[in-house]
Amino acid sequence: MGEPSLGAPSPVKPTLDRLDSWKEIAAYLKRDVTTVQRWEKREEMPVHRHLHDRMGSVYASRAELDAWALSRKLPATPENGNNGHSPNPVAQPPVSATSTSLTRLRSLSPRPVALAVLVFIVPVVVFLSLRPKRASSLPFGMTRTTRLTGDGQTFKAAISPDGRYIAHTSLAAGQESLRVRRANTLNDIEIVPPHAVRYIGITFSPDSETIYYVVRTERAEPALLYRVAVMGGSSEELKARLDSPITLSPDGKKIAFVRETTSESSLIVADLEAGGEQNLISRKLPRVLDYPAWSPDGQIIACTDTDSAVTSTKGSDTRIIEVHIADQAQKTLSAHSWGFVRQLTWLGNGRGLVMSARDEAESGTFHVWYVSYPDGIERKVTEGLNSQMGASVSADSRQIVTVEQSSFSSSIWRIPATGSQDPDLIVSGLSGWSAPVWTQEDRIAFEEELDGRRSIWTVDTHGANRKQLTLTANNYDHTVSRNGRRVAWISDRSGSPAIWTMDIDGGNLGMVVKASGESFPQLSPEGKWIAFTAMGSEHWTTLWRVASEGGRAIELNNRLWQRPVISPDGKWIAGFYADYQLSTQKFPESIAMIGANGEQLRKVLPIPLSVSLSAGIRWSPDGRQLTYVNRGKDGDNIWSFRLDDATLHQITHLHGVDVFSFDWSPDAKQLVFSRGVQTRDVVLIEDTGQK
Repeated sequence: MGEPSLGAPSPVKPTLDRLDSWKEIAAYLKRDVTTVQRWEKREEMPVHRHLHDRMGSVYASRAELDAWALSRKLPATPENGNNGHSPNPVAQPPVSATSTSLTRLRSLSPRPVALAVLVFIVPVVVFLSLRPKRASSLPFGMTRTTRLTGDGQTFKAAISPDGRYIAHTSLAAGQESLRVRRANTLNDIEIVPPHAVRYIGITFSPDSETIYYVVRTERAEPALLYRVAVMGGSSEELKARLDSPITLSPDGKKIAFVRETTSESSLIVADLEAGGEQNLISRKLPRVLDYPAWSPDGQIIACTDTDSAVTSTKGSDTRIIEVHIADQAQKTLSAHSWGFVRQLTWLGNGRGLVMSARDEAESGTFHVWYVSYPDGIERKVTEGLNSQMGASVSADSRQIVTVEQSSFSSSIWRIPATGSQDPDLIVSGLSGWSAPVWTQEDRIAFEEELDGRRSIWTVDTHGANRKQLTLTANNYDHTVSRNGRRVAWISDRSGSPAIWTMDIDGGNLGMVVKASGESFPQLSPEGKWIAFTAMGSEHWTTLWRVASEGGRAIELNNRLWQRPVISPDGKWIAGFYADYQLSTQKFPESIAMIGANGEQLRKVLPIPLSVSLSAGIRWSPDGRQLTYVNRGKDGDNIWSFRLDDATLHQITHLHGVDVFSFDWSPDAKQLVFSRGVQTRDVVLIEDTGQK
């Protein structure tokens, strides 16, 4: 960090200067499409693609085409007497300072020597005059990036419109607080102390003097809206039943947000003081709205429109739309389809938006993007392996604040179940996100990245005798049957993610069922069937069952389920559960159990916000406890819920450790867990190319 980073700009020109297809480009140059396509390949004619793809739709700038033509010694046009062979592309340049000067020069009928001088000088002058203009027209085309925090605990961040303040949240020991610093200092002021809440969004008022924040608590759903003075004081509760961050009108008198029911998602405008509400637009399930952004002129609210029925490892079908407040007219702002979008915000001049998004062509990484307005042309601002979550822009459109998530690293450790001894290292380095699994043969199955591919390995409990189980494609989220004979996992070896099974020695390999989203397959104790999650009849991940040899999958329950686990006797399935899920802002509410046949559902334990959903749940080997990772003041530790007396007990007593996932040894005497580092810090991106 700290070094200037170059984005991957696609030129953004005024609408009247742009040609939006091969047909328009060819018509402007008075040539056929084949000819101009050949010029683009052989003569480096400046043509751009919306999707950064050789097969994507194209556009070009008239001014750039003029400059390109003048920089090459191309034969004359048919009008100049060359019978139409090898034409000069610029037949009718647009009326501009450059083209008018060229017209006047042509009308002077210069002498041969003067003409030769002009032929040499004009392209150079045009090139030099256009280059700085092009650079200055690209917001965040050239940037400088600075990391502002270093504790790795930030989850949300925003910059004030005047650029004087930066607000961010800090998540530690399962509690989140709100902090503010002046942009030119390194010291934070805690204006809202830590609580067992999760911040959905933080927003500055237009005058930069107040911060509005939306939080959800363990007891209150949906979320609540508060406001607090930028330098601290008492927080004031303003509104309930919000399901998104808020955006403020330019005069600061109104807010817009998304509210949801079990059947629809609505964009609401409300008067901040009087409280009156107006429903602008709604979407019926499975489409949901999120991340509203009020335009600087006050006339438009942009937001995301997501089809929650479309899901994969690369995300959902998310579009950016604009809604005109006066008449509720709506249209697509950008034709691009995104995997995920995390926050939208307008540039202060209204000429575009920035956002944090995951492209459908990528998997796993969020970057900051710029989308021009009204053209809807998108361009990446950031690159690399790190993700940037969220985007907030100063009013002068020169600074972006985001939260950068560093690359993940982890290792695998073994510890007695009493937690009274220091853990022993089994696998060091990058062991991946998949949970380690303790097999009957006293070996650990784990994930490791090899040559850019995720693969599954086994190793003995002392870290020796490594063996690779999968050799091709990406393979992850593995499970081993209790008898140690079968393995199930997710693989994309067939071209798209699917659940596969095989014997532990590699035999009887076969695909079971295609995976939809994060399936997290779990094998039954004898390896005969698999519990997993998939998009179901209600457009969220529901609980399913399928035979391990394949066949028709059966939906066991149509409520929201995540990370199912099968009891040691094969009679029960437990998992994170909620009655429904409509948006990206809702989460499981409890740990629930259901019979392996889909009957006898019961909620077992309401889960506090400090529970790590990504670490999953594990049954104790005797089937009497459900265990999970809880994040406390001393760090992450494994806790248990005893089913017979409904009591909670802390199993491990680790200090300062981040536990990503874990498993029990078959004899219940030891635990294996993965631990590591993944930091989130505030990053400032400054535009160094604008003049």
